[in-house]
Amino acid sequence: MRIYRYFHYLGFDIVLGALASSCFAARLFETSPGFVWWITLALTVWLLYTGDHMLDAWRHRKKVRREMHIFLLRHRRLVIYSLGVVAVVNSMLIINLLEKQVFKYALILAGLVLLFYAMRHVFRKNRFLFVPGEFFVLLFYLAGTWLGPAAKVEGGFVTSQGLIALIFGGVLLMNLGVISLYDLKLDSRMGISSLASMLGKQRTRNLLIGTGVSILVLTVLQFMVFEADRYTQFALILCGMATILLLVVYLPSRFRNKDLYRWTADAVLFMGFLSLLIRG
Repeated sequence: MRIYRYFHYLGFDIVLGALASSCFAARLFETSPGFVWWITLALTVWLLYTGDHMLDAWRHRKKVRREMHIFLLRHRRLVIYSLGVVAVVNSMLIINLLEKQVFKYALILAGLVLLFYAMRHVFRKNRFLFVPGEFFVLLFYLAGTWLGPAAKVEGGFVTSQGLIALIFGGVLLMNLGVISLYDLKLDSRMGISSLASMLGKQRTRNLLIGTGVSILVLTVLQFMVFEADRYTQFALILCGMATILLLVVYLPSRFRNKDLYRWTADAVLFMGFLSLLIRG
């Protein structure tokens, strides 16, 4: 567990989850976005995740409470240096080696990411311009991890793929909502706005349960309408993710100990690699 703790502090679990999600999309669309895509995706996710937490840690340095923020502040010089080096390397790879078609969409996504950072850090005290980060993260995570595989699709998308994407979005909402729900008191003390602080504990819990049940129902409908085709297998993977997250919601006494809820929510996305077992 100690090794995984440092794995989490360094943001590697988030990177692995993003790669698993993109792998899931690539298998769903039966496309290959190329080696450079996987490298730049990993580097970009690490930059955004670590950079965002570094900013949070520095802003709340006088009352820091999260172990990850304490770790980042303790090693801030090395972290900042690493962020700079990775940013330069990643930019060179994107500009020179990333396919033009993907690069075009990546520029649009980068602009939206800058908007997210502005609304999260610059306009955080303006109640009209500030939006809880979970909404942005959900959209950017889905768009960012699925961008490469989706850009390589030829001949358009089919209905089943759209349904799987919708279910995946529901899983992401549950993933982010679970962490927001468990961190409600800590976020309130630190003055961090989140989904749970905006909706309240009970409404957030109801939202997560409703989303989980909807995913289970959609999976059943997928099986009833299309029988046991390859898309049903993708739905079953997502159903497994949702079931685990529902357990985290229903059993807070089990998962609160030693931040097990956070590790479980982050690690559940690793199940995206199970899509490698699905044949075309």
